[in-house]
Amino acid sequence: MDGQWIPWVIQAPVFPGTPGIDPPPSLFIRAFQFLEWILGQLKGPHAQHFQPGAGADKPWWQRLIDWLLGLLGSAVEHAALLLLREAMALINALDPAPITHSAADHNRLADLLHEIRVAIGSTIGHLVAGNTVLRRLWIMIDLGLSSLIGGLRDGLLLDPDKHLDRVNRLDYKQWLAAHGADPLTANSALVRALYDLIFAYPEGDWQGPGNCEAGTMFLSLMNTATYQGSIIWKFNTATGDLVVEPMYQVLKARGVKFEFFHRVDELVPNGDGTAIDVVTMGRQVELAGDSYNPLYPLKSGQLVWPDRPLFGQLKDGAKLQASGADLESKWTTWPDALPPRTLKAGQDYDLLVLAIPPGAHRDICAHLIRQKPAWRQYIDRIQTVATQSLQTWTTLDEAQLGWTNPAMIGGFDATNLNSWADISEVVATEEWPAEMNVVAEQIMCGPLACPPYPPPREDVGYPLAAQLLADASSAAYLAADAGVFWPKQFAKGGLTPDVLVSSYTRANIDPSERYTLSVAGSSQARMRTCDSGYGNLYLTGDWILNGQNLGSFEATTVSGMLASRAISGFPQTIARVDAARYSDPGPHLGVLPKFIEYPGAATFPGPITLNDTRMWAFLLQGDYAKMTAWCQAMFDAPSSGAVQVLPLSSLLMMSVVDIGVGRFTDAPQMGWSKERELTFWLPCVRVEDRGGKKVATHFNMAMPCLVLDNPVAIASGREIFGYFKQAGRLTCPGDPGNPADLKVDLFATRTFGADAEEAYHRLLTMTPTLGGGELDTVRRSFEGGARALWSRLKADGQHWQPSLELGEELLVDVLERRIPQLFLKQFRDVADGTRACYQAINQAMGQVTRFDALPQLTLFDMVLEPLDSSPVAAQFGIAPKQTVLGVEIVYDMTIQPGTVLWRA
Repeated sequence: MDGQWIPWVIQAPVFPGTPGIDPPPSLFIRAFQFLEWILGQLKGPHAQHFQPGAGADKPWWQRLIDWLLGLLGSAVEHAALLLLREAMALINALDPAPITHSAADHNRLADLLHEIRVAIGSTIGHLVAGNTVLRRLWIMIDLGLSSLIGGLRDGLLLDPDKHLDRVNRLDYKQWLAAHGADPLTANSALVRALYDLIFAYPEGDWQGPGNCEAGTMFLSLMNTATYQGSIIWKFNTATGDLVVEPMYQVLKARGVKFEFFHRVDELVPNGDGTAIDVVTMGRQVELAGDSYNPLYPLKSGQLVWPDRPLFGQLKDGAKLQASGADLESKWTTWPDALPPRTLKAGQDYDLLVLAIPPGAHRDICAHLIRQKPAWRQYIDRIQTVATQSLQTWTTLDEAQLGWTNPAMIGGFDATNLNSWADISEVVATEEWPAEMNVVAEQIMCGPLACPPYPPPREDVGYPLAAQLLADASSAAYLAADAGVFWPKQFAKGGLTPDVLVSSYTRANIDPSERYTLSVAGSSQARMRTCDSGYGNLYLTGDWILNGQNLGSFEATTVSGMLASRAISGFPQTIARVDAARYSDPGPHLGVLPKFIEYPGAATFPGPITLNDTRMWAFLLQGDYAKMTAWCQAMFDAPSSGAVQVLPLSSLLMMSVVDIGVGRFTDAPQMGWSKERELTFWLPCVRVEDRGGKKVATHFNMAMPCLVLDNPVAIASGREIFGYFKQAGRLTCPGDPGNPADLKVDLFATRTFGADAEEAYHRLLTMTPTLGGGELDTVRRSFEGGARALWSRLKADGQHWQPSLELGEELLVDVLERRIPQLFLKQFRDVADGTRACYQAINQAMGQVTRFDALPQLTLFDMVLEPLDSSPVAAQFGIAPKQTVLGVEIVYDMTIQPGTVLWRA
């Protein structure tokens, strides 16, 4: 302000609970506490601006009403306070778990928060330019409210997985503006500090606008909001020594073999792109003994990682030390001491875990990038940035230097060393000579100007050029910028002599050191741990899809757990992460092999159009437990729970259809064919385990039994989609000699036995009888029929809970006249027919393009025959003889190409 930097101290309250031990609070509890804080500010320190008559910018008639009510002694509360109380009451009425919320709840809350923002902004907005306290209050309120409004309206507080890619197309500041945030807020020091903390400046352009995808930033902030204890926890020794060194010790004790001084040069896949065949590695040094012990003991007995090789354990160690060569540098001038090492699949390894960050992938994964489109998309979208750091040790503590505020994390935009922290707790674990009187330690870091990709190995001058840039930043900081934090010991030219004992500057430029950015739209290109596209390669690091997608030690740890789960199944759960979503095997990415066409083939790719189709549809009562058992056998068990399915209710649908014209859209030369089909439809929901509850996220129609008379349709349905189609003969009303019945004969075995002959046997007879009724006009449209069917099919027990996503999906499906269908597609193995050589769970969408329900409802006497090879009635608990009500429908439909939800 007025050319001066004024510290803005934000003291986050200490909340109860211990991370990782106590259950974290709900975000909606934190939202309530945030509104409670706003209410306290408006009623407490800033009450003068929020009295009933406050607001000189109100219309004259509103000020007149306020004055009259004041004369009458009425207790009138400012609109912002009333709205805050209403929003808090709404949050209080909601279940803390958002899976139980409705769209109306969230829309109403978003509307209330918007009204609160408008009411507060219209009251103090014109005052903030000249009032630092009010400006900061407004920025914090506006940022919190705008973030919540955006999260509610974009579905990020209900189902982030569904909406994240769409929101992530925007930069966070653009997203805030799109949801009504004041430009003052979107460009404030508070938002800028968020970008600074994650180095969100491509190519190190710290004076530019920065870039961070909106959804990723929002979710990170929401997770941060539900912190326990302190918002940030400090380590009392170096991170590597506190976290990595114990892991190393445990693994070593368990028999894990470590070989140091190896450099991964290349991953080479096999020709068909199914596995990594070879890994080539450079060997930089030769050991003096049989093994290398990397840890260095302090006088206290603590083991730490040294900042350079322990030269005494190396052959030519003295020569290496004298050369000053950096073995960790891509641009090192030290020649490899030993020939390259080649690891071969099946001989030297069974599985590989790639934990090397993206900055190195253009070099070591070049073959993968050429072979797999997913790798090409990933390498084109993911960006990394070089960083720099300055570490200082002083003879005075922070208070003596002039910083009397809490010594936590700070941001300072006047320099590219724009994040600052006091880490004096670490001094106690360092071995400074007593006469140096080191009492405090600080660290500053920030982005470093860099090319978008690390230069080639031949550019051996790059490390020195980058280090000189970092040295210049550190010198400028110590000469001028540090005075903002240490005013008591700062004069023109820098710190008071003898205060600064030592400093260390580092340029983090190597491919494995560069920070992985979360620029807008980049998470969509990230791969999961199991998505390498190669059966023996798993991925891990903060650069994979891990639920956080921001570079951090936490994200790295979670990604390691996800890799472990994908390989071994352990751990089954990870706190605050949908472990199944991010680690369970799904469809392999990459290019599938070309389908070899046979002359005279009966199968062709979709879409498939079905025109002039007449359907007789019936609802049947089934046994929910038997229906559940079928769903679990078909979907849950094969996918190990990756796709979980439950029946919608205990009702099934049965239909007989007479298709007038069926065509393969992409094979017009094949002409068209007729088809008749009996289908048993099982309305079901795909569910997820959330908070100990089965929550429905998607609606599907599964088809456990289809009988039809068209051999091409049988082959295509089974081979392409996974319909369980069987051969049959169907008789429809109006056929010669059959005025009204529906009859279905199935090629089956009536009674099992060695002498039984497979033949056509009667499965279903439907005979119209007296009775029925007129169909409501509204139900003669697809929308009306779908709504009527849904009202009949509603769950008849507490088997699952609906999510907002399910409601939104159903509404869209109804409006767009879509029928989502679910299949288990599989082929028997040729060597062991009890095993599947291919297995996948697929979804395909049926698009109704014409619909007309005939006005007459008809009663039918149904007889469902018991056939041992197709026991439909017994399998689903359907009464084999009963009278059912049916409706006749005429429609056209297109079956679209499907989606693989899971693949073995």
